[in-house]
Amino acid sequence: MDVEKVLLSLDLPLAAQRGDEVNGLCPLHKKRTGKDDHNPSWWINIVTGAHICFSCGYKGNLYTLVRDLRGIDYHEAKEFIDGQAEFPLDSLLRRIKDLPQYVQPEAEPVGMSEARLAVYSEPPAFELKKRFLTAEAAKHHGVLWDVNHSAWILPIRHPDTYELMGWQEKGASGRFFRNQPAGVKKSKTVFGVEVMATDILVVVESPLDVVRLRVAGVEGAISTYGAIVSDDQAKIMRRAEKVIAAFDQDEAGIKAAESMRPYARKYGLNLFFFDYTGIDVKDPGDTTVHEIHRGIENAKSYVLGKEAFLVHRNS
Repeated sequence: MDVEKVLLSLDLPLAAQRGDEVNGLCPLHKKRTGKDDHNPSWWINIVTGAHICFSCGYKGNLYTLVRDLRGIDYHEAKEFIDGQAEFPLDSLLRRIKDLPQYVQPEAEPVGMSEARLAVYSEPPAFELKKRFLTAEAAKHHGVLWDVNHSAWILPIRHPDTYELMGWQEKGASGRFFRNQPAGVKKSKTVFGVEVMATDILVVVESPLDVVRLRVAGVEGAISTYGAIVSDDQAKIMRRAEKVIAAFDQDEAGIKAAESMRPYARKYGLNLFFFDYTGIDVKDPGDTTVHEIHRGIENAKSYVLGKEAFLVHRNS
């Protein structure tokens, strides 16, 4: 088992090495804690594949690492690891050997400019079609495409100045995500902030669902870049007269919905929840145009408690 090949094929942000141990930003830190890992606290042994984050406690072996990062099961992770035999080992190992000995990295991300996005292209028509998106809607939200990695490029902008802070890469297949630069503070903002609605604001998890909603005629939706809502993001939502939370109908989405109720009380949000009644898919991006508008029109007030967002599909 060539740990180095697998580690580098995952293209994780590595910082330094110390003997057989390689240091980098924890790949699951944000998911586990809701906060970005600004100071590399994750170590992996390039001989055994054992790894641990001394900040959030995330640990495991190479198989669980691949499973968690790619959103696949254990057997698929084993197939992925076994398939790394074709990688050019010499050039990959050079990257690890060229890493500096462990030093404390700078906490702040590198500077950004719009020119950094010039290497990416417009999303291909066949990828747009698969998600029921249009080129116009993608352009409206600045969504681009990484040809080399077959990934969506989703800008992360400052909540007040709208300057580019970085971007999120989302693989076209599987659940591959990567933030650029490592440590970009996307929890401080929301996707679509530069064009967000201030009357009726729909909030979703995925930036691509924001694009889908525009195609359906719903303007100015925003995304929290995932199923964790931060205090800063809730403050941004205060700009709207009415907020409709349309998180996915799965375990993570339900937790996100629950987290919105305290924010509504704290910041006086006029909060409602998207009505999934009679809808057999888990998020707005997979619903029909009619279902999207019906779910918004029939949104339920948060004062109803969990009944506002828990759908009993078999009742």
